[in-house]
Amino acid sequence: MTQEYEMTIDGKVTGLFLGVARGEPMRAVEAADALESRGLAGCRHAQKAGGGKRQVLLMDAASPLALGLAPGQLKENIVVAGLPLETLPPGQRLAVGGAVVELTEACVPCQKLNDIRPGLIKESWGKRGQLARVVVGGPIALGDTVRMLDVNADVPRKPQPRLPG
Repeated sequence: MTQEYEMTIDGKVTGLFLGVARGEPMRAVEAADALESRGLAGCRHAQKAGGGKRQVLLMDAASPLALGLAPGQLKENIVVAGLPLETLPPGQRLAVGGAVVELTEACVPCQKLNDIRPGLIKESWGKRGQLARVVVGGPIALGDTVRMLDVNADVPRKPQPRLPG
């Protein structure tokens, strides 16, 4: 007897965080409104007009844990379990709750991480998540499904940066 298994590529929102003030810890929330071309309502990054490519940071739920960090400590906005975020290409669109985001590029670890713990830049390379822009605003809540949609082929694909030193 042969069993058939349906492969799913859906994920789930397991954490939501807002950056309220520069240099302050991220604030965990149960729900947030994604604002088209801005980011998450109440997050300081959403205050910037112009719809840049760094509106939200999505991160795999395993990344902070693998690094011995608390959720939100890497400044992620949306934590996702069940999707291979690090392998998805720029332009990949994801339905996150009632919103749609489009991945723009991998988030490169910056010097601020070494302020958390010396050597964290190197440790977090390839585990820092994906930056995205909000293409359709809507509500996002803990437990919401994250589904892969189409890929916007017009999004520039730049080479992956290499680990310094």
